[in-house]
Amino acid sequence: MKKRITLSLLSTALLMGCISPSPMPLVGTDRDEKGCIPSAGYTWSELKQQCVQPFEIADIRLTDPENPPLAVYVILAEEQGKAEVFSANLPKNLILEAVKGGYAAKDKNLYLIKTQTGWELRKPTRS
Repeated sequence: MKKRITLSLLSTALLMGCISPSPMPLVGTDRDEKGCIPSAGYTWSELKQQCVQPFEIADIRLTDPENPPLAVYVILAEEQGKAEVFSANLPKNLILEAVKGGYAAKDKNLYLIKTQTGWELRKPTRS
């Protein structure tokens, strides 16, 4: 009797080992509407007109003023008079236009200002 139970349990354990687990999705198989792979850090750049990893090609890297553990990345296209801002706090990349002293969003809600010590992101002060 004990042999039968032991043999049954052993057979069950062996058969359970033959069941293949459901496959894990591979990193990089996800694509957005532009064909970029978000899981690999790629996002679409309007200025470059291609998928980029902002943290790899950014011309400017800043600490996110709204969330200091995060970074804000900026790609400059000086010949076009534009800058593209990549931030976790923005729903999508933001294109800034060249103005005196730096770049500004069309709605004037964000500025990228060149200072003596480097670049700064600024929002307009509300009175």
